[in-house]
Amino acid sequence: MDANEATHYCPSCGEKVPTYTVPRAGGVEVRCAPCGLPLSLEASPPLRGLACIMTADDDMFFRSVLTDLLSERGMATDVIAAESGAHFLALAVERFRKNLPIKLAILDIIMQPLDGVTTALALRAIEQGMNITQPTPVLFLSAARLEDATYRRLSQCRPARYLNKGLDATPDKLGPRLDNVIGHLFRPEHQQT
Repeated sequence: MDANEATHYCPSCGEKVPTYTVPRAGGVEVRCAPCGLPLSLEASPPLRGLACIMTADDDMFFRSVLTDLLSERGMATDVIAAESGAHFLALAVERFRKNLPIKLAILDIIMQPLDGVTTALALRAIEQGMNITQPTPVLFLSAARLEDATYRRLSQCRPARYLNKGLDATPDKLGPRLDNVIGHLFRPEHQQT
């Protein structure tokens, strides 16, 4: 890293990262180089009371921690946890058939046989096939750092964001990071497909 290159803590990546700036009206916006999260924006107020958050993670312990964390923080009135991408898609179709929306999908990237990105792409196809006009925002979780190839795949699933479970995956550290990244995901400028 160049000695002049700025670094900031990124709540999405869960670590100090190199940054870059983007000109904006009235100044510049500092962004995380690996994931693109705007770091210079004021934090959005935490989202509370979303009607339904659906999650998919093949790790039973983390799935349980995440479900408890979302419920305890009041982020959703209903949290539905799936053990795989295929299970997630089956539950999503059930909800859509009953005209029940999914306000947020949280998908582990590394799952078998359907990874989180493939699950999200299938979700987009289902939404299109069922004439659902507002795509479900997706938060991708991973224990791995975001690589360029994965970032390009995630960008096909917009609106979407990424959060590295990383070293800050304990509930006391993960909760505020979830608030921050989900807050960015629900900003009006990120809701465009």
